[in-house]
Amino acid sequence: MRKVKRILTSFLILLVMIVGIYSYYRSVVNHPFKDKGKDIGVIVNNGDSLYKVLNSLDNKKEIKNLILIKTYIKRNNLNTTIKPGNYQISSDVTLKELMIDLNKGIFNKNLVKVTIPEGYDIEKIALLLEEKDIIKKEEFLQSCREFPLPRYIKNVGNRKYNLEGYLFPDTYELVKGMQGKDIIDIMYNRFNRSINELRNKYSIDDNKIDTIITMASMVEREAERDEERGKVASVFYNRINIGMKMESCATVLYALGKHKNKLYYSDLKIKSPYNTYIIKGFPPGPICSPGISSIKAAINPDKTNYLYFVSYNNGTHFFTRDYKEFLKVKKQTQGN
Repeated sequence: MRKVKRILTSFLILLVMIVGIYSYYRSVVNHPFKDKGKDIGVIVNNGDSLYKVLNSLDNKKEIKNLILIKTYIKRNNLNTTIKPGNYQISSDVTLKELMIDLNKGIFNKNLVKVTIPEGYDIEKIALLLEEKDIIKKEEFLQSCREFPLPRYIKNVGNRKYNLEGYLFPDTYELVKGMQGKDIIDIMYNRFNRSINELRNKYSIDDNKIDTIITMASMVEREAERDEERGKVASVFYNRINIGMKMESCATVLYALGKHKNKLYYSDLKIKSPYNTYIIKGFPPGPICSPGISSIKAAINPDKTNYLYFVSYNNGTHFFTRDYKEFLKVKKQTQGN
């Protein structure tokens, strides 16, 4: 009789365990996210697989049980193709509903398309994101300060922002309320894809990229037309090669931290490591986010002997090696 009772007891315990496991399994399937009643940000980059996205969510401790979720997907032969984008998904969805959203690319209704213009610096980017109700300016700037240093940057020195130049100017689909780190991840990944293509094409070492982006940022702010970017880059390289100061007005404006239509001699005296009228060589780092044309110009500048250029005030410039000729044209175009 005791043996029968033990067998019955064991069977009941096993049954309770099975029911408990099944109940937990159903809870994971019906509510895969740990939190309830809020939206979860899910970022799918180009080339990401479903399982990479699920692993990321698991690492962030946002889903209940990765193994059971994968088991359910495989046993039910669910479609694992997903579309890239920035999703804002309710934490109350079932696993099947989550899969449908990712399969069909059902993003967030609060998705905002944001274009970061070429030549914007980090503070302008932060202000634009705030204007689009994506994130507060100061919150984004703080995220930039805390973001892990990109591998291309070897010496931070006295940079204003270590990430300056590495948030690629492009059109992005962002979600209101996104975390600064997630926004930076997207923009920096876009930069990486772009620079990797050029690095392979021109056989560029990693230790040269920071200098290239710094030069490209100066070219971006000095030249308005693509056909002149190679000439502007050549001027700065030529100056460096003969030990001449770069004397870029764009670096002075960055040091001043504000836009001015006209710089005065007093502005050129501002004490800053970015003021290339005072320092020799390159500034500590980039002064804005350069576009691909400026980066190409910094990698492969025109072959010239130019040392000077002056604006015609119509988007084009006059280039010369002769200082007297430079002063003459400058007087004609700018009156000084």
